[in-house]
Amino acid sequence: MKVTDYVARQTERMAEAMAHFVATTPEDRLVWHPQVEGSAPTRSILEQAGECVAVNRTFAAVLRRGPVETSNGGMLEVKLANGQDAQEQLVISARELAQAIRGLSDDDLQKRFTHPRGEFLGENLIMSPLRNMAYHAGQLNLIQMLYGDAEFHVPATWR
Repeated sequence: MKVTDYVARQTERMAEAMAHFVATTPEDRLVWHPQVEGSAPTRSILEQAGECVAVNRTFAAVLRRGPVETSNGGMLEVKLANGQDAQEQLVISARELAQAIRGLSDDDLQKRFTHPRGEFLGENLIMSPLRNMAYHAGQLNLIQMLYGDAEFHVPATWR
């Protein structure tokens, strides 16, 4: 198996896991902002999922060396309507990204790509969205715990 095939598949699986975490969250909690005294402002599950969709789409465009759509602050902003929209967009954006990753050659992994936030080496670029989703998957699980859901909703693809 090629490295790019492996990373592409893991990217898809992480998006599927995030979609599962969204699906196991009550709709009213998807927009909830946990209040933690002394903390920076928190983001809801839908806001975090929207960031992941935006990152996936941005990195896919960078990997294809195509135009990169941006909005305020130089990054694409995605607002998700509800849990179903979040689940669908997470999976769709990851598939789009995975397709771009699979289209890379081994040589591309040592080339530089221009991202709105700077230059990335290909081998680092293909890992960034996966790392971002893994980070936010943990955040989603933390929000579930904060509203009282003590169960870890293990996605079927993790077994």
